[in-house]
Amino acid sequence: MSWFASIPVGLVCVAWLLVPGLLVTYPIGLRGIAAWAVAPIVTVAITASFAVVAGKAGISWSVGAVVMACAAVAIVIGGGAFLLRRRVRAREPDPRRLTLAALLGLVVAAILGAIAFARGAGEPESISQTFDGVFHYNAVASILDSGNASSLTLGSLGSPGIPPAFYPGAWHDLVSLVVLSGVASVPVATNLMAATVALVLWPLSCLLLARQIFGRSPAALAVTGVVSIGFGAYPWGLLSFGVLWPNLLGMSLAPASLGAVLSLFGVAREDAIGRGRAWLLLPVILVALALGHPNVLFSVAALSIFPVGTMLLRRAWRRPWRGLAEIAGAVAVLLLGWWWAATTPALATVRTMPWPPVTTPGHAAGEVLSNAAPGYDPLWVLSALVLVGVVYCLWRSGWRWLVGGQVLSAALYVVSAGVNKPSTYKFTGYWYNDSHRLAAMIPITAVPLTVAALLLLVALVRRVLPRAQEVLVASILGAILLAVTGGLYVRSHISILAGHYTKAAGEPGNRLFDARERAFFARIQHELPAGAKVAGNPWNGSVLLWALYDRPVLIPNLVIATTPDQDYLSAHLIDAAADPRVCEIANRLGVGYLVVTDNLFWPGSPETAKYPGLADPGNRPGFRLVDADGPDKLYQLTACGR
Repeated sequence: MSWFASIPVGLVCVAWLLVPGLLVTYPIGLRGIAAWAVAPIVTVAITASFAVVAGKAGISWSVGAVVMACAAVAIVIGGGAFLLRRRVRAREPDPRRLTLAALLGLVVAAILGAIAFARGAGEPESISQTFDGVFHYNAVASILDSGNASSLTLGSLGSPGIPPAFYPGAWHDLVSLVVLSGVASVPVATNLMAATVALVLWPLSCLLLARQIFGRSPAALAVTGVVSIGFGAYPWGLLSFGVLWPNLLGMSLAPASLGAVLSLFGVAREDAIGRGRAWLLLPVILVALALGHPNVLFSVAALSIFPVGTMLLRRAWRRPWRGLAEIAGAVAVLLLGWWWAATTPALATVRTMPWPPVTTPGHAAGEVLSNAAPGYDPLWVLSALVLVGVVYCLWRSGWRWLVGGQVLSAALYVVSAGVNKPSTYKFTGYWYNDSHRLAAMIPITAVPLTVAALLLLVALVRRVLPRAQEVLVASILGAILLAVTGGLYVRSHISILAGHYTKAAGEPGNRLFDARERAFFARIQHELPAGAKVAGNPWNGSVLLWALYDRPVLIPNLVIATTPDQDYLSAHLIDAAADPRVCEIANRLGVGYLVVTDNLFWPGSPETAKYPGLADPGNRPGFRLVDADGPDKLYQLTACGR
């Protein structure tokens, strides 16, 4: 499939992400940028919540069921809004020139981002050659096979005998809906959904935050979309590292969620949401972020400290004693929440995830200043603009909280990248102590800081040329920015993405499979009966037969918990002709085939050696060679009468 031919898949992704939410945001009175940027939050909350309810109720996951659920929510919300139409009026629409300015920036961002994504990924069917990618691909396959998309059970990937485990499933729910819509395979749906989240949702979300900070400023909105895709740490970092697609989805909702927080506490300028609607949206945001990826909840909560503090200081200035009491109460709530998060067993596994320091604290601080975190190319022009924005926002009282948020994100990154030891887990543990996830927080405030710097330049130009239109000046400055940064560092973004797509595919040891193996897997899918389970060392790429070709595998992930039955076959399957227990387990699990290859992902890992029973049986009795291409072989298990 060509990228041009994949455009309909992209449109389906956009529809699934926006339409369910728009059916709610417009009836509750949101308009323009606010309606469109909040819509994905509502969509994620509705679809992921319905997945949980459907799983409990035994309702099979399908396009029809989700459409009915979304329609029901829209009807209820719409009916309530109609009854309250006299008491709750719609927000005043933004001027058309404001919307057009925002749209201009979005289009430019989408084009530049699409070029980088297409060249970095290679082709729509490309596989992310990453450790976490295996789980995410097969999680979608599990949903498609089982009809259960609930986050409460997704963590076990439907493996028989493994207790259901929680994993935030919003990403996998949405990708599965694209596949069920009949327009794409799992890899294509995954790639196009990732591109849509990074190049449509993230810029939209940043636009709402900019709208809440800078008000009805056409200049600000004209450049926000473009600036939003310039930083390597996000979205490009989470498109590549891990790969962390659920985190990518959750983080794309963070700026819009923070924009709602500004409404909630009266810090927004020319508020596009309203305090009442912000309170109404608060539980929706909490659900969306929790089921998108919970660590984004901590990101939004941490950044919210500063606008909330701004509101409390303003109140204290007007009413000192009452204000001081409110500040004391807020500090107590903050410390209590922090104590709970730092001690609760529910977060113990996440909080104590061991990551060694990857650099020194000084070097990590340098990466923040040059926007090279975590270890990418320095972005000198954007970095200079961020620093100008910091100085400018310190001068402007309504924007100072942005500087606090930037400093906090930077400090958390420096601690995770340059220190990272048990004593620091109480600060960085809510992001798995992972410097990549914390680096992705930085652009949430770096984008509006850059926009603030460009607004300062616009103001300076208009002092010299008072008749120059604000949007025109901003557009020219944006064009200059694109020119001097090579399209906002397109080459750097291609390199980041290619590191785990096209480049990794050519590096033995860093790839799940190469082109030869993938061609072999594509061929043997027609030789494997539907429903027949395939055994294979999960570290040799055969683990993705489930996601790629709908052929279930014995062990669907690299380090997921396994059952005694799976462990026994992993150690003894090649002894099937001599060991009756092998056939007993194989028949119970439905294992009828074995795939072997000479390629191993991360061959130096001791995990790859835990499957001696899944090695090439050669001439051992009990196996029949079905197909082969050099070292890649498919055997049928004949010893067990299947």
